[in-house]
Amino acid sequence: MKKYALNDITFFQYIFMIHGSQLGFGLLSLPADLAKSAGTDGWISLLFGWLLAILGSLITLQVMKKHPDLTVYDLLPRYFGRVLGAVMNVCLIGYFLLGFFIAFSALIGFFKVELLSNTPNFLMVLLFLLPTYNLARNQVRILGRYAEISFWGFLWLSLVYLYPLKDSHWIHMLPILKEGWGPVLHGIKTTGIAFLGFEISLVLYPFLKHKEKAAAGIIIGNSITLVMYMIVTVVSFLFFSPDDLLSYEFPTLKVLKVMEFRFLERVEIVVLVAYVFLSIRVWTHYLFAATFGISRLLGKQDHKLFVKLVSIGTLLTYIFYKPSFHEMGNMLGMFGHLGWVTAFVFPCFLLAYTSIIRRKEGGR
Repeated sequence: MKKYALNDITFFQYIFMIHGSQLGFGLLSLPADLAKSAGTDGWISLLFGWLLAILGSLITLQVMKKHPDLTVYDLLPRYFGRVLGAVMNVCLIGYFLLGFFIAFSALIGFFKVELLSNTPNFLMVLLFLLPTYNLARNQVRILGRYAEISFWGFLWLSLVYLYPLKDSHWIHMLPILKEGWGPVLHGIKTTGIAFLGFEISLVLYPFLKHKEKAAAGIIIGNSITLVMYMIVTVVSFLFFSPDDLLSYEFPTLKVLKVMEFRFLERVEIVVLVAYVFLSIRVWTHYLFAATFGISRLLGKQDHKLFVKLVSIGTLLTYIFYKPSFHEMGNMLGMFGHLGWVTAFVFPCFLLAYTSIIRRKEGGR
């Protein structure tokens, strides 16, 4: 019997969990970040970032296919020994925990600045931690169901962003490659960070019911993220002039403030509420991956206790430490570098190492 057979996720749940792990806080500032590095040609950088994410995802799948019923936490001790494998697992758990804390803290900081400036950090953290705990303490099948429901339930958000096109100016996008390929290639760093999250497949792959569809699922998941990013990026480029775009920190939100209806004045508030239901998937998936790894490391069957401990630790951390918006920017940059290593370098190393070991075992 398969090790995780009783907790299978469907093909669509796998797709939406990959996509949900990518679409986070970066969506709000992505157009401005791309404009700073690549100008209005930043949409081309998005395509390169998508291709890199697809490549990294497929390399990860090649590693996991060698042992389809094992997660990466089971795989590392098998190939590197109990001690070294445990050390590598601890590093991977630390990466997922850092991803959880940064994604969680980024949204807390954003709401603190934009909407709830007078609300104490302690209450805001508690407000977001309660649904996070209730979701992350469940098994992966429940996370997959939430990812699927939240995607279909809030798909209308992409249509909302098409409304500002009535005031768009296509001349802002011309000429294409106005400064050559240099800025476009420089912008790949920004888009590579935006597509981080697909490395969650290191943990999700054994739970996928039809593993022969894994490659198609991860390509579709990355492609959905590309479409979402492309919509908000192109709309922002068309609506704002190139100079105005650089003056806004969150153009994805600013573009909604021009929309007014007789029955609703501040459309961006409604969109932000919906955005919370979407972005919670990012840090919840990271939290699950980390606490699931802790349970595997300690030989426990259930990860609920570790979700509770991490949640309490996060709450206590915010009592004594309140990261500023500048500090959060530095942390996001640091996590981006770690993400490149974990999502690209680490799978390549694993693929090469496991291939060599299996070749030696085959020879013997």
